[in-house]
Amino acid sequence: MKKTDNVTVIDIQLIATFLSILSFSFSFILLYNQKLLEENEEPLFSKQDTLNYIALNRLFVLAIVFLFLGANALHLKIDKENGEDLTFDYLDILSSVITLIVALLAIYMAYRALQDSDLSIDSSIDNALL
Repeated sequence: MKKTDNVTVIDIQLIATFLSILSFSFSFILLYNQKLLEENEEPLFSKQDTLNYIALNRLFVLAIVFLFLGANALHLKIDKENGEDLTFDYLDILSSVITLIVALLAIYMAYRALQDSDLSIDSSIDNALL
C-alpha cells in the first residue's frame, strides 16, 4: 500500500463532501423558495424554474453519490491488496448503494413533479432526505 492511495481516497471524499455542502445549501434556497410560493409572496424563482433547479440538484446529488461509491470501491481495493479485514469496506459500499437507490428515487420524484408541475410531490421527498 502506498500512502498516496489512501490520500487519493481522502481527497475524493473531501471533494464529494464539499459538493454535498453546496447541494444542501442550494436545497435550502429551493425549500425557502417553495415556502415563498406557498405563502403567495414574491419568490426567488418561478415555480417552473424551481422544479427545474430541483431536478438539476438531484442529478448533482447522484453524481456525488457516485463519487462516494468510487472512493469506497477504491478503498476496498487498497484494503484487499493489503490483506486487511474487508467487513467495513463492504458495509461502506452497501451504504453507498442504498444511498444510490434513494438518490434515484429522488430523481424520479423530481421528474414526476416536473411532469405534473407540482411542487408538493417533490417536497415530500425533500423531507425524507433531510
